[in-house]
Amino acid sequence: MNTDVAGRVRNVQLPTSKPLLPLFEAIINSIQAIEDAKEKRQEIKVTIIRDKSALFSLTDQHLADIVGFVVLDNGVGFDEANFEAFTTSDTTFKASRGGKGVGCFMWLAAFDEVTINSVFAQDEKKSRRRFTFCAKGSGIEKHSITDADGAALVTSLSLIGFKEKYRRQCPKRLETIAAHIVEEFLDYFLGPSCPSIILHDQATEETLVLDDFYDRTMGVQSDVKKLLIQGNPFDVVHVKLYSNHISEHRLYLCAHNRAVTKERLTGIPNMARRLADEEGNEFVYAAYVNSVVLDDAVNADRTGFSLCEDGSNLYASEFTLADIRESIHRHCEEFLSPYTAPIAGRKREKVQRFIQGEGAMYRPILNRLEKTIHEIDPEATDDEIDRHLYDAYHKIQVDLREEGRKLLDSPPPQEVEFESFRRRFDDFLEKTTEINRSDLARYVIHRKAIIEFLQKQLSMEAGGKYKPEERIHSIIFPQGKSSDDVLFEDHNLWLVDERLAFHVCLNSDQQIKRSRVLENKSKKEPDILIFDKAIAFTETSELPFTSITIVEFKRPLRDDYSEKENPFVQVYKYIEEIRAGKAKSITGRPIPIQNNMPFYCYIICDLTPRLKEWARNFNLKPTPDGLGFFGYNENYGAYCEVVSYSKLIADAQKRNQAFFRKIGFPA
Repeated sequence: MNTDVAGRVRNVQLPTSKPLLPLFEAIINSIQAIEDAKEKRQEIKVTIIRDKSALFSLTDQHLADIVGFVVLDNGVGFDEANFEAFTTSDTTFKASRGGKGVGCFMWLAAFDEVTINSVFAQDEKKSRRRFTFCAKGSGIEKHSITDADGAALVTSLSLIGFKEKYRRQCPKRLETIAAHIVEEFLDYFLGPSCPSIILHDQATEETLVLDDFYDRTMGVQSDVKKLLIQGNPFDVVHVKLYSNHISEHRLYLCAHNRAVTKERLTGIPNMARRLADEEGNEFVYAAYVNSVVLDDAVNADRTGFSLCEDGSNLYASEFTLADIRESIHRHCEEFLSPYTAPIAGRKREKVQRFIQGEGAMYRPILNRLEKTIHEIDPEATDDEIDRHLYDAYHKIQVDLREEGRKLLDSPPPQEVEFESFRRRFDDFLEKTTEINRSDLARYVIHRKAIIEFLQKQLSMEAGGKYKPEERIHSIIFPQGKSSDDVLFEDHNLWLVDERLAFHVCLNSDQQIKRSRVLENKSKKEPDILIFDKAIAFTETSELPFTSITIVEFKRPLRDDYSEKENPFVQVYKYIEEIRAGKAKSITGRPIPIQNNMPFYCYIICDLTPRLKEWARNFNLKPTPDGLGFFGYNENYGAYCEVVSYSKLIADAQKRNQAFFRKIGFPA
């Protein structure tokens, strides 16, 4: 062989993910040899050789490692012309069929050696050629030619010593290997002149005739369509595979009618994992793409194409693989539309049900979400649907802000341009209105979810106990945080009182002395301490707040309070310590807290007998609904309200009832 075989083999780029590619090279050689022989009986037999030494049981033979393959065919064999081509590196002998003259090196990339025993006819005489092909010297060893009168024209090619890294990745089951061979040579199986290919397992003595396997398990239906991509003709073979061996839709880019690259077919809307034909039979789809463009661009190892992946390369040609995929995807989408349309209908119903329920916020902008709905996976969960719709909602917001900026920055319209400007402005206002309605709907849905979540937190746990008050506290406002740490939309003070959301300062589960609007040394920690926003400042009052609110939580259904744990005593003690200190003016100057500064105290708890007794002792009166107590303590200048958890939820539901009904939720 006129080359350094060992060096040539080292340069072969054979991924471990394609361990059967050398076998495919041997099979295609056999197919072409049979075509040249023009025999009526065309047969290829592939025998799997396994490592029996690693087995502990005869029942495991079908799972033993594969160590080699033997490929027999009744083609023309290694006559002088074929042998000369074989011993010439990168020969153009089979260039018209897509041969690169390097397939034999791929054998040695994955196997230790290859032995050939070929009976061929030349000059009306039969001869037998034997030799070993290996990565040493010229590559040819033990070469001999002998007479073979009376022998059948048969060529045996043995791939021996499967290398470990490829052996580990090779499928073991006979039917799996059969499915891979059929996939690789599907163009031949679809055609009228495919030779009979027999797959035999030497260890188990199992045999599969791939023609029968193809008919029985693949159940293929195909349709060939032509299209032009940037003026270049392409053939697309649309294949419906009714096999259980194939689980995903695929796109094959082929060269000389053989698959080179295989990839998942993605990006086509409404492609369920399995599609259904007109009779309801499920299938997986595959597209085989052929073109002279791909024939000319396939690399020597048949593992890819020399075309640029996309146009991002500065020196990329005008024609890229991205161009091909984009055009093929559009073509496939059109071909599959009769099978994806029913899926699209079912998906739309699913999205509509989501929007009628949890996704009510998207109703105002539904007419602007058509493209997004079209692209949602038909098997998407409600969470995934919400994520897609929210991404689209956010994009509309961003685009709307940019559109508004351009409108504001545009010069005053001339009289002739005014009508166009007015239409743009009206469209902008319409979009803004829809987005604002959507924002409101989302916030109302958030409130409903919070109320429902709070109800669950108030239920009894498996051990007969109730969750601690810290859990309730964190729902209303995060513990250990202040209003400087938490955004408006990230707390739920509205559950207690809508007015509490509008404050100048808030401290949650923090020492009184840490409040930035007080000058105080107290280490006591009210659950929530709120300084209500001042409406206006006067010359006699420089305080940034006009009232103070204290919220205290108690564990649901707790009734084992000690006198020291009396919540009424606690909140009044907080008032004393706050009044004992000073406030900071809007300029940061310490000033006394006025005696008439009003305090509002909320005790959130369940009305157990002990709590009711204490409420009455502190001169509080029952609320009309019987779910709480209220009253005013003149000595402390404090309005005090006891709110049971039942009342907290019931009042929140009543305040939001009209909103819930407006967007379609039951009250």
